[in-house]
Amino acid sequence: MAEKKPNMKQRRDGRRKRGSAQPRHEARRRARRILRASVAASLPALPALMRSLAQAEGRRKGFRVEQFKLKARDGTRLSAALYVPSGEGPFPALVMVHSWMFNRWQCHLYAPYFASAGYVVLAYDCRGWGSSGGEVHCAGPDHELNDLEDAIDWLTEKSGLPLKEGALGVTGISYGGGHSFLIALRDPRVRTVVPMAGWTDLASSLAPHGSVKFFWGLFLLLTATWATRLDPRNVLYRWTSTLLLGRGDRDEFLEDMRKRSCLHLAEECDKPMLIVGSWNDDLFEPNQMMDFYTRLKTPKMLYISNGIHGLDPAVGPRWAGKEIWEITRRWFDYWLKGEENGILDEPPVRLYRPWKKMVEPEEDWPPRGIRTHTIYLGREDGRFKLTSKPKGKREETVLRPRLLTPANSGPSVIRPQAMGLPVPGPRREAGEGFFSFTTSPAKRDFELLGAPRLRLRVVPRDRSAQINALLYDVPPDDEGLPRLITYGTATLEDVEPGKELEQVVELVATDYLLPRGHCFRLTLAGCNLPFVLPVPGKGLRVIYGEGLSFLELPLREG
Repeated sequence: MAEKKPNMKQRRDGRRKRGSAQPRHEARRRARRILRASVAASLPALPALMRSLAQAEGRRKGFRVEQFKLKARDGTRLSAALYVPSGEGPFPALVMVHSWMFNRWQCHLYAPYFASAGYVVLAYDCRGWGSSGGEVHCAGPDHELNDLEDAIDWLTEKSGLPLKEGALGVTGISYGGGHSFLIALRDPRVRTVVPMAGWTDLASSLAPHGSVKFFWGLFLLLTATWATRLDPRNVLYRWTSTLLLGRGDRDEFLEDMRKRSCLHLAEECDKPMLIVGSWNDDLFEPNQMMDFYTRLKTPKMLYISNGIHGLDPAVGPRWAGKEIWEITRRWFDYWLKGEENGILDEPPVRLYRPWKKMVEPEEDWPPRGIRTHTIYLGREDGRFKLTSKPKGKREETVLRPRLLTPANSGPSVIRPQAMGLPVPGPRREAGEGFFSFTTSPAKRDFELLGAPRLRLRVVPRDRSAQINALLYDVPPDDEGLPRLITYGTATLEDVEPGKELEQVVELVATDYLLPRGHCFRLTLAGCNLPFVLPVPGKGLRVIYGEGLSFLELPLREG
C-alpha cells in the first residue's frame, strides 16, 4: 500500500511545531550562557560573601571574625582570618591549615565550631593559594613550614589576645594534615595536633614502591597551576620531570620527599596526637597513619573512617564528619583546656566496619586477636593455589604488561568501595597480562584487618618491570564475580635482567569480612592502569612452589 502523504494542514502544523521548537532551544542556550557568565562574574565576590557569612554566624554564636594580612619572614603576604570568642579569656588557640587547592574559607566549616566553644582560631591562605602571595612549594621546610611558624609567632606574640599559655593546637585536612604532622616535630610551642588525611611519607604517597600514581599526580599538578604561577623552576614541575621523564637528580628528589615527611621521625615526636585517616584514601593510604601511630610513643588516638581522600572530615561537624569533629574537640578540650572529659580512658582506636556500616572501638593497633596467616603460592593438580603449607615443586610463570585487563583496582581518586559499590574482578583465573592463585573455601568467617604483605621471588626480563597484586573475594560455586578487597604495587628499576631477587609488595590496609565458604584469590597483573603509570617492557618471571613466594594476611576469626 502506498504511504499516505500529509495534507496541507498537517504540513503547516509541522512547520509551526518546528518553528516553535527552535526559539525554545535558542532560549535554553541563552539561559546557559547567562548562568555561566553570572557564575564567572560572582567568583571575585565569593571572599566578601564568605566573610559576611562568617561575621553573621559569629554574631549569632558569640564570636567575631577579623580579616588581615599576615607577613611571613621572607616578606610574603598571607591572607588570614581570625576567629575570636567573646569574653575576657585566657583562651586556648588553634591554627587551621586548609587543603590543597582550597583557601582559608574552607576552615570556616570547622572554625565556628571551636570559636563558639571558647577557642581563638587562626586560618590563613598558604602561600600561592587564595589571595596570598608567593608560590606553592608543597610544605617546603623553608617556605610553608616557616609560614606556619610565623603564623604561630603572630598569634602568640603580636595578636594582643589573652591566650592561655601552652595551649596551642594545630589541625588540618589533606595538605593541612601534612602540615599538622610536620609542625608537631618542629615547633615546641605546639601542645598537640590532629592531622586528618595527611601524609607521613610523601615519596610513598606519590610513588609507592616506585610506581607513579599518575592520575593523582596529574590532578595535583593541574589544580596547582595558579599556586605555582606557572614558574617552570617550581619544585612541583621538577618532581614531575623526575618521576615521569627520569630527568634531574633522583637523590635530590628523594631528599625533598624526606624533608617533607615525618614517618622516619615518629619515635622522636613528643606531641599527643589524634590521627584521622580513611580506608578508601588512595592518595595518603591508611598504612601511613597506622605505621606512624604504631611508632608514636606519646598519648595517641587513631580514627579510620570509610570515605575517599579527606571527604569524611572535610564536610565538617554539621554533616557526615560530626563524630570526627566531636572527638577532635574533646581531644583539644583535654589537652588545651585541661578538661577531665575521660577521652584518654576510652579505647584509643576507632575503625569503620564496612560490612556493619558503623564505627567500632578497638583497644590497640594492631587489634587484639589478629594473627598473621602465611599462605604459599604454588601449583596443585595443575591449578594455581594458595595453601597453608608449601605445595609443589619450583615453577615459574611469565607476567607481561598488558594495558587493558579485567584485573585492576578500579577507578582511582573516587573509590567505589567508599559508596558500597564493589569493584569486580575477572572470573577466569588467568588471561592476557594476569594470573591468579586461589585458596580453598574458608571454613569460617575471617576478618582481614590490616595490610597484607606479599613476598615474591621474581626474575626480571628487562631493566624495569612492574608487579600489581590484587586480592579478591571469590564467592562459592561461581555465584558471582570476584570482588576486590585490596591491592598493592611495586616497580623494579635499573635491575639486572635474568637475576633472581625478592620483591616485597605491601597492599593497602583494609577491614574486610570474608564469609564462610568464600575464597581469597591473589591476582598478579603486569599493569594497573587506573592507579599507577604502566611500565612497558618484557615483564618478569614469577617463581613459586617450595615456599619461595608467599602472602601474609592479618586475620581474625569473625
